[in-house]
Amino acid sequence: MSPRTVLFVGLGHLSNGDLSIAADFARQLPADEFDVGFVTAPGTAPYVRGFGLTAYPLEAEAPERNRETFDRLMTELRPELLVAADAFTLDYSTGWSGLSMGLLRERYDTALASFDQYDYPAADYLVDFYTGHRSRFPRLFDLCDLVIRNSPLNRPVPGGPSVAVTRMVCGGSAPLPATRRRPAEPPTVFLTNSRWEHVNVVRSPEMAQLILTMPRIIHSHLAALRRPLRVVHVGPARWDFPVADQIDYHYRSRLTPAEFHGLLAGADLYLTGNVVSVTLTQAVLAGVPSLVLQNYKTLDLAALTASGSAPSWLVAAAPELSVGYPFRIFPWGWYEFLGPVLSDNPYVDCFLTAGIFQRRRVLQAMTELLDDSTVRAGLGERQADLLDRLDRLPPAAEALRPVLPVRR
Repeated sequence: MSPRTVLFVGLGHLSNGDLSIAADFARQLPADEFDVGFVTAPGTAPYVRGFGLTAYPLEAEAPERNRETFDRLMTELRPELLVAADAFTLDYSTGWSGLSMGLLRERYDTALASFDQYDYPAADYLVDFYTGHRSRFPRLFDLCDLVIRNSPLNRPVPGGPSVAVTRMVCGGSAPLPATRRRPAEPPTVFLTNSRWEHVNVVRSPEMAQLILTMPRIIHSHLAALRRPLRVVHVGPARWDFPVADQIDYHYRSRLTPAEFHGLLAGADLYLTGNVVSVTLTQAVLAGVPSLVLQNYKTLDLAALTASGSAPSWLVAAAPELSVGYPFRIFPWGWYEFLGPVLSDNPYVDCFLTAGIFQRRRVLQAMTELLDDSTVRAGLGERQADLLDRLDRLPPAAEALRPVLPVRR
């Protein structure tokens, strides 16, 4: 019997996160049972091909031609299932791509699925942004025949009707040795950024200040360790300020998926301001000690500075920062929105978390992750327990079978 064709639609261009999740899932589908293709934004096709997957790039700012292209793909490939890498990103792309969840539902007589990375229904689709702005997102998953939740981030437990919870693999899940460097070498700290982290999505001065100062705050923390470090930074923009003498800073704007995973897996510490980062998941599954920097409450930094109560290190590192709002995702916020998916979730026990403005706690956490074998061993045990729970989840192919048409 011929393989079933599944066509993924991943149209994000500010981040590879949703594509990484969809590609991770697609690569778990048995090649003798499934033919897989990806419809992508123009600039992300090489990234998808780097996973060994087939990409069909659309054109920039050509909605009518893109609809014609997609019609042609549907006729030629005759997919039995369409899968949105992210339903909301797909809808945001409509202006240039010509595609939307509604169009896929109404235009084609094909089963429709989407990944739900954050369990939107649990938060009633209400998303809080940095500065406190709230937005109710459309209930796009109501259009789907199947919703796929990746674990981690989602809890490793069965989903409800029309919801499949499947594990992520992310290039391999075997934990690596706790010691990743020779004694004479400085430890390697791995940092990542995406283009969306430079987008002031709520167009506020406070978010602009955070975007500007976050790299300087991270640098200040690393420099305060007062030890040689090798910092590997992958992202759209290098640090544009003087780097401490003891920090050997290496910047890369772009890597293949294999190169990226290799550098991450060889790091001694992964540092991020995004608790739902796909790279964080890759780090956890590869056994890389990781620290997530967040902010738990609103801080009036301007008032603290005026009264002389602001920490001197913060004034020096981020004099432009007037207020710090809660965030779990830098710089967009999403503090309350992510509460339900992170609550009672074994994933959050697989890395350390510290408040970005809590200098003592940040330095303590980084030192523990770099030097304390007991802390690293404890993380390793919790990671091993999570991997065991992930292995009990249904495989990717089994997750899709309920919505695939019956063949006679």
